[in-house]
Amino acid sequence: MSKSTKTIQEKMQELEQLVAWFDSEEFKLEDAMGIYKKAEVLADEIEKELTSYKNEIIVLKKKFDEA
Repeated sequence: MSKSTKTIQEKMQELEQLVAWFDSEEFKLEDAMGIYKKAEVLADEIEKELTSYKNEIIVLKKKFDEA
């Protein structure tokens, strides 16, 4: 699996669009599972990236506090 070059902001916008689809006139029950799975994967990617950034911030803060 290749690493996405999208920013977290871009991924969040895409996720927002996918979620909005469920309330739109374009909603089709036949497509719902595929859209849901795509949104779920995107949400997992966002969560992993944010967790990674959080961990980096904690490490940097610890180094800063020790200085």
